[in-house]
Amino acid sequence: MRKIPLIMWPIAGIIVLLLIVAAFILNGPPLAQVSTKASTSVPGESLTMSELTYDQDHEDGRAWELIAKEAHFFDSAQVVSLKDVLLKVGSTEDNSYTIRGNEGDYCRKTEEIVLKGDVVGRSTSGYQIETSQLTYKQKEESVVTDKPVRVSGPFFRLKGDGLSADLRRSRFKVWKNVDTTITGGDFF
Repeated sequence: MRKIPLIMWPIAGIIVLLLIVAAFILNGPPLAQVSTKASTSVPGESLTMSELTYDQDHEDGRAWELIAKEAHFFDSAQVVSLKDVLLKVGSTEDNSYTIRGNEGDYCRKTEEIVLKGDVVGRSTSGYQIETSQLTYKQKEESVVTDKPVRVSGPFFRLKGDGLSADLRRSRFKVWKNVDTTITGGDFF
């Protein structure tokens, strides 16, 4: 039997090591995996959250609560873009309101919440507003829209273009093209 020279042992070890690495690379799990899903991040977005609840209480008992399935924060613009939104306004002592929309934007600078897409607002006293877009203004505690609206209450239904509602005083005004139907009680 012939002896292998001592200098050949390191070369044989390197070859065996290279064969093991090659076998691992060819048969093992991929080292780098590229995602086939498209990125959902939006340019300028700083944070994305799901199942968001945000509320704000005031000393005088006024409050509002914002609930959304998904939220995208844009720090530079101070805007939060929302999906599947529910806004609750008022306290348990007064008449309170819930407004639901498919989408929304909360602008922290102007303190306004804009709800869009199949917007439906309801009061605990039995009134309902339907429109495609509605803006809640925190400072004035009011809602406003320039879109077509449908309003119904315990004794009437109306439709028109544009609406402003003062939620503190429980008053609303439809701006133009108003068509009203009185539904209950004796009118004359």
